[in-house]
Amino acid sequence: MQDLQDLKDMKDLNKATNVTLKEAAQFLLSHDDFVIISHANPDGDTFGCSYGLCSALQKAGKRAKIVCADPLPANFFHLKEAVAEQEFEEKTIVSVDIADTVLMGKLESVYGDKVDLAIDHHLSHIPFAKKRYVDDEAAACCEIIYDLIKLLGVEIDAAMAQCIYTGIATDTGCFKFSNTTRLTHEKAGELMEYGFDCAALNYRLFDMKSRARIRLEQYALEHLDFFAEGKGAIVALNKQLLDTVDSEDVNGISSLPRTIEGVEVGVVLKEKEDCWKASMRSLKINVQEICGRFGGGGHLNAAGCSFKNMNIEEIIEKVKAAIEEALAGQA
Repeated sequence: MQDLQDLKDMKDLNKATNVTLKEAAQFLLSHDDFVIISHANPDGDTFGCSYGLCSALQKAGKRAKIVCADPLPANFFHLKEAVAEQEFEEKTIVSVDIADTVLMGKLESVYGDKVDLAIDHHLSHIPFAKKRYVDDEAAACCEIIYDLIKLLGVEIDAAMAQCIYTGIATDTGCFKFSNTTRLTHEKAGELMEYGFDCAALNYRLFDMKSRARIRLEQYALEHLDFFAEGKGAIVALNKQLLDTVDSEDVNGISSLPRTIEGVEVGVVLKEKEDCWKASMRSLKINVQEICGRFGGGGHLNAAGCSFKNMNIEEIIEKVKAAIEEALAGQA
């Protein structure tokens, strides 16, 4: 009988997992003392969500703060303008742009089983929160946060709008990726009306590069390995090399191979302490499916996965084979 009761409780929990965006807003308004979790190896979308939502909750009279396994990169320092630093005893845990608790990095052991509300846009989302709102048609998780903030009934200001715009712009490659929709442009246009310097922000996010970043790009281009008749390109960046540059200079390198004419799938392998992380970008091929074979996930044209206890030659061989199979199936 107990087993049956446990099964019933599990089913009831699963039924209670999915919420509407309005219900998510009501949940936020009825709770306080928020910790908002960004994923490790952070990008503009996860931090745009965190800082934008944190700002909105503080404006709603709530206490809220942001946590992440990794520090805020220098090119995202403008996000700090939106929030005030607050210290309090945390009560409500919210995750943003996180598809799996493993993506919390070292914070997984602290918050992995304590998330009250997860807000995400990944097709590969694995349920882990008590409540979740997932819209895999949103180009960026910040699109969801923007709609959520409007439901909270707070006044959006320039600093908050800048946070949301950062997430939308970066997760669409400055509106160049195939996930960009008309709605994406409409929301970005609305956000621009709040008065932040959009041109200066876009320069900081997409054009400005450090000398270390230029040297890293130069190395990557010189060591690219083309395969599948030039439709695939892969490069491995070892830890010794990556340790010479800041994290923000590494994050944007994943899209570099795909910018080369004729390349349909680009892969950048980065060596970490205990594994190699693969970032895949494509024009048409479903790299989320490819990364899924190796325990990863993401989006149709942008995904990632990790490899442990394997040498780099073996990893490259496996990745190439999977991509070649996908390209052959497309023909």
